[in-house]
Amino acid sequence: MRLIEPSRRRLREARRRPGLERSEGFVTGVLAEIPHSGDEVGLLNHGHPAPVLLHGGRVRGVEPSEPALPLALAELCGGEGRTDTVPFPPGATLLLYTDGLSEARDRAGVFYDPAARLTGHDFSGPDALLDALLADVGHHTGGRITDDLALLAVTRSGGGEGP
Repeated sequence: MRLIEPSRRRLREARRRPGLERSEGFVTGVLAEIPHSGDEVGLLNHGHPAPVLLHGGRVRGVEPSEPALPLALAELCGGEGRTDTVPFPPGATLLLYTDGLSEARDRAGVFYDPAARLTGHDFSGPDALLDALLADVGHHTGGRITDDLALLAVTRSGGGEGP
């Protein structure tokens, strides 16, 4: 798929880094591609938390079929990683997030589990999902979120058009 070329560009960029950052620096990431039809999504995961797909109150973690190293380390195994294609039905929402969400802890040290926390809930769209998610992780941590977190939610419209 077209996801491979951006991955190659990131590897070339990592090779240009100076000193210790070149040998020890790495970046995880998920590259997502939704074709114009919108009926599926291609995911290339380089060691990043697995996205989740929400649909009708069900939540499915989209784990990569083959593990891939973070971007700057991928050259060590000689592979670009495998692009997985998953159905993206009308009304479904794809949630991508950083480890600041999945590693948020409560007072007892229990990690936040987005898939478990979102199961059984239905959201009117990506804004509603993100608002509820931020409120819930804030409640889980008692307002003590200690890492940055980035969230991206994309909902496929109910019709046959793309996302």
